[in-house]
Amino acid sequence: MTAVRFLRYLYQAHLSSPAHQREIYREIRQHAPTRIVQIGVGDGVLAQQVIDFSQQYAGETQIEYTGIDMFEARENKDGLPLKQAHKCLVATGAKVKLTPGTASMALPRLANSLPNTQLLLIAADQETSNVNAAISWLPRMLTENSVIFWERLGDDGLHMEKLSLSHFAAETQARRAA
Repeated sequence: MTAVRFLRYLYQAHLSSPAHQREIYREIRQHAPTRIVQIGVGDGVLAQQVIDFSQQYAGETQIEYTGIDMFEARENKDGLPLKQAHKCLVATGAKVKLTPGTASMALPRLANSLPNTQLLLIAADQETSNVNAAISWLPRMLTENSVIFWERLGDDGLHMEKLSLSHFAAETQARRAA
């Protein structure tokens, strides 16, 4: 079993597509997060892969996954409907909680129920203004050891920006000072 897990890790962390998401799998192997929050579930593929991969390193601990997305209310209608997303993600064996809305709508309601979140994923399709409006709620959810991956669109395509709580704390302090 260990050889299979190692081969799967090598594939996910070094050969999987899209390439910009490979760092997530390296982080999962290193820290074995069991409490995962994703802002922007989209088609649910990344969520399923992250949950499945995390379960390999979680031991007997059940993965707790929270997804925040507009689901049926998406403008482009390109994501999964809420019921379908729930059905797909529950099939992974994780404890799944899905909340409709944007980050600025959902995090004020959920932040206190998501303490010690170890991995936060923010999709590129999320409006920066919505995420920035919810930043003040992140310290309630995250610890100093939590890892945040924010998918961004750059000149060379999509890339993952790895952040920590201290990054957002500095941003919040600068905002308060202004």
